[in-house]
Amino acid sequence: MTKDKGSMTNYEYQVGGSLAADAPSYVMRQADQNLYQALKAGKFCYVLNSRQMGKSSLRVRTMQKLEKERVKCAAIDLTLIGSDNVTQPGWYMGIFYDLVRKFELSGKINKRAWWKEHESLSPVQRLSNFLEEVLLAEISDNIVIFIDEIDTVLSLEFPTDDFFALIRGCYNQRVDNPAYKRLTFCLLGVATPSVFIQDKNRTSFNIGCGIELCGFELDEAQPLAEGLLGRVDNPEIILKEILTWTGGQPFLTQKLCQIVYNACGESDFSLKPGETEKKWVEKLVRSHIVENWESQDNPEHLRTIRDRILGKGQRSIDLLRLYLQILQDKEVEANSRIEQTELRLSGLVVKRYDSLRVYNRIYETVFDHNWVAKTIVDLRPYGEALARWIDSKHQDKKWLLRGRELQEAQIWKANKDNLNLSVQDYQFLSASQELERRINQRIFRLLVLGNILFIIGLIFGFRQNISHLIEDYSAHLAAQVAGQEQFSEGGKTFFASNDNFNRQIAIEAFKQQNYSTALEFFKRAKQSNPNDPEMWIYYNNARAIQQGKPLTLAIVIPAHTDRDIALEMLRGVAQAQDSFNEQREKLQLPLLKILIANDSSDPTQAKKVARTLSRNPDVLGVIGHYTSSASNSALKEYESEGLAMISPTSTSNSLNGDVFFRTVPTNQDAAKILARYVWANKLNKVVVFYNPKDLYSQDLMDSLESSLNQHSVEISQKIDLKNLGQKANTETFLLSHVKPETNAIVLLPNTELISVAIEIARAKNNLESLKNKPLLGASALYSSEALKVGGSALEDLIVAVHWFADAPDSQDFANKAQDMWKGQVNWRTAKTYEATQAFIEALSESDQPSRSSVIEKLKTMNLSGKESVLVKVVRGEGGPQGSDFRYQLAE
Repeated sequence: MTKDKGSMTNYEYQVGGSLAADAPSYVMRQADQNLYQALKAGKFCYVLNSRQMGKSSLRVRTMQKLEKERVKCAAIDLTLIGSDNVTQPGWYMGIFYDLVRKFELSGKINKRAWWKEHESLSPVQRLSNFLEEVLLAEISDNIVIFIDEIDTVLSLEFPTDDFFALIRGCYNQRVDNPAYKRLTFCLLGVATPSVFIQDKNRTSFNIGCGIELCGFELDEAQPLAEGLLGRVDNPEIILKEILTWTGGQPFLTQKLCQIVYNACGESDFSLKPGETEKKWVEKLVRSHIVENWESQDNPEHLRTIRDRILGKGQRSIDLLRLYLQILQDKEVEANSRIEQTELRLSGLVVKRYDSLRVYNRIYETVFDHNWVAKTIVDLRPYGEALARWIDSKHQDKKWLLRGRELQEAQIWKANKDNLNLSVQDYQFLSASQELERRINQRIFRLLVLGNILFIIGLIFGFRQNISHLIEDYSAHLAAQVAGQEQFSEGGKTFFASNDNFNRQIAIEAFKQQNYSTALEFFKRAKQSNPNDPEMWIYYNNARAIQQGKPLTLAIVIPAHTDRDIALEMLRGVAQAQDSFNEQREKLQLPLLKILIANDSSDPTQAKKVARTLSRNPDVLGVIGHYTSSASNSALKEYESEGLAMISPTSTSNSLNGDVFFRTVPTNQDAAKILARYVWANKLNKVVVFYNPKDLYSQDLMDSLESSLNQHSVEISQKIDLKNLGQKANTETFLLSHVKPETNAIVLLPNTELISVAIEIARAKNNLESLKNKPLLGASALYSSEALKVGGSALEDLIVAVHWFADAPDSQDFANKAQDMWKGQVNWRTAKTYEATQAFIEALSESDQPSRSSVIEKLKTMNLSGKESVLVKVVRGEGGPQGSDFRYQLAE
């Protein structure tokens, strides 16, 4: 709730730069006391930390306190002396001039003349003589010299070891010359003491007292709450929520306080009645910092962190890999390795106790897994493959390079001057070359075998079967050599980032066929992480194998390309399997076993997976595949072996056949309901973005066009999303291609182009001429990830979905699913559950079910009878974690 300004009208938060000594928003930390006491006691000190942690403000405040104690102070900012094209004598002379001026010694010596009189000495000797013969002689009080931005020396074209040796010499001379006890130095910057003297033959910079500069704690930060008095009802609560996001990082804390202060006077962002402080602060963080962060990063902070990481040349990959590990594991054990030091100095991570962690929630949200993956790809042509191979502990050979990709990587490496690749780069490229050599060797053997088989075929008259035999052998060989095992009943996991110790024990026991141990530890694994469907499935598989003669179904998921979607599908299968097995176990009847297969939504891989499943006599039915393109590629394999396939997600109208079924409405159904909405709202001219190269997207486009024609609605333009994704500026493209008379924009992306569709939505909202035009889309845009990534850009988006939890006929299953998975499920889970239930019903018809009996039963069932519904993206609670938006039924 917005309040009157009250008595704090002159209060100002400081966003960037040094705070004045009397600034009301200055936050006293333990470092203030530690530095003041150490310098007053004559100790040499250094304050070394990442940027914008308040080092300069600490220096200003400490200088003020010392000067009140009659300590003479001067601050030398090395950035003002410069680093580009500066000579070694000029650099030392710049420090000398600054000291003369700031200690007001111009009346005692002529700077220019004094420096010239001593030109027979080296620059560092001249500076040393000045300190002893002039500074200590003319000033009888204690002296502290603050040297700020000390890391600037790393950019100089000449060594500065002598400079730090001089500072150390001033300390050592205290034994022989008591006057030096009055002289103290304080170094401040983004560095570590180990880089000060880089000559390994000289003594390291081993003096001084390190002052640890931590972020703001809640009790320390109380002065910041004073600026919110009269602006909000509960300043203390607001400040606590601010620190929850910033982790006490000084710059971000000041900035977010300023954002909160300003938002109280803006109707669009002020705290609304009934809105919690937690949600309000989160809304401000996302709208003013996280969304479009690069354009909102003013003064620059997040870009500084990014540039420091990416400015390390070939070491940037090592920093990103380390950061990714911290993101995944939440923390890693701290050590003195250079990668950890550099990552800490970037400010992105912080050492707490003996571990490195991401500094705060803002950094974790901006620099998330997607950012790391994209950045690694940008830095290396093979960056993503390298990262995935490393994640697999060098075991998953499918990420190794082959063919043209390997050739391009070798050309890239050869064209880089002075390339300093990491050990893992060399291991990766070497392993890729070895794999290529082995495969080529086996292909040669295969060609020899093919010629032999061809001759035999000519002799014995079965020539037409030879090509198919060779193709089968080739596919088997490729899978065997490349290690592309895409199937599991419990002996491997498709989601390696899930950290669950019990799961690791269970999987190993399952591989050893020790099913009783596997059963016990899978049970523990699902209890410790009840939202993990893979563990539920493997637990039930162990039960089924122990019971004997299990009934087997397969589920095909896009595990390596769409992790969240794969898990959503598995939850539907797991829920149906667990319920079925619970009933059957009591009756001592065969239980259901689920074979999980991964096709990564790749049509070529889908065909190979389908062939393997079709030729496994135990598999009585297949649930999947996810995309229409993958389903279309796999279908012929299932038809040839009479294996039923129920897709819970593939909606293309062109998918049909004797063994094909689905529990999801077709694209034609979704198109009809979208067209009805367009017609009912008098939107007579629309522009459509789609992917003409994708089966799902093109099919949906055709269906929508047919339905709109029936309502006399014109599609003014059809725009290829793939081409748009290559444009530099989406806003400029929309202004030049979307005609003013257009009434609505329709987005029909396939999964690959969801990010491009979201960018269109974001650009539309930034353009006055388009921001009020309705936005419609298809089911690909209905996901938790779309809400988290799209945020406010997708507000008011109308989406046609195949199932919705709040619909009256969906609530029974939705409630049961929520109890099991501790959260709301979406249409993919529901439709996969329906597909599994359909197979269960077909399997239950006979004591000895077969593939043919399953198909016959499925033909009698109405599997996709429910119509799609329209939902709308709205702001409010109840959505996925990390988003202020959710879906609700459209009016």
